[in-house]
Amino acid sequence: MEDVSEQGIRAFIRAVVLRGGRAERLTTSRRNPVKVWGIDGSNCVVRVRSKAAGDWKARRQDESLATDDTGSSYWVFVDLAAAEPAFFIVSSEEMAADIKGEVDLWVQDAPLRTRTGHHAIAVGRVQHGSNKWSLLGLNGDADPGLTEAASVASVRRAAPVARKGPTKAAAATDEVVDLRVRVVADFDGYRLSGRYDPASKRLEIVRGPMEGRRFDDPTQAASAVATHISGDVEVRDGWKFWELDTPERLPLGSLR
Repeated sequence: MEDVSEQGIRAFIRAVVLRGGRAERLTTSRRNPVKVWGIDGSNCVVRVRSKAAGDWKARRQDESLATDDTGSSYWVFVDLAAAEPAFFIVSSEEMAADIKGEVDLWVQDAPLRTRTGHHAIAVGRVQHGSNKWSLLGLNGDADPGLTEAASVASVRRAAPVARKGPTKAAAATDEVVDLRVRVVADFDGYRLSGRYDPASKRLEIVRGPMEGRRFDDPTQAASAVATHISGDVEVRDGWKFWELDTPERLPLGSLR
């Protein structure tokens, strides 16, 4: 199952197409940028933040546009809690000013605090941006006739290619059994899945952010994926961070 971030991006791209535009995910940054082309010929880059519960996550460093390596013009906040996703669109300049104001107050309470780390954004702070599709040069209402096009546009992975030749029996002979230990971790709203090899100590992330990446040991994997998600340098004990994918959810370190 996709993580919340991926679900939100897919929902946003689909919504853009239903409103007559076009959207394409960019790979130039880890901050989930999407380029949008409006029906009026305009285009812009947006940052997509998604949630299924609670608040959206940002960084205190987002108080400065200089830290935005996406060159975004807008932030799009996707709320997946309801049956139909809700969208809130706010300019990047406004979000930077809003976050700066909140961080200023937070630092005033304790001057030794640093202006880094996670920053929660409640719906009340972006409510005024509800369905402001005109900011992106799009129609305000979705066109049901574009449903099929939207479904195609939101696909992230290529469909499997039909195989020719080998019979079902031959395919069964070629089946590879993964003997690695299945592990999971929950971090900052993300569910991560991995495979740990007790012989080599290597760990591969097979679902969630950094999917497909392999690391020399669990701690390296845990620190890398936590840093990737938070945007700050994180150091995590992989033997505690990763848990066995069993009902008991024992820490991976219990195998040592």
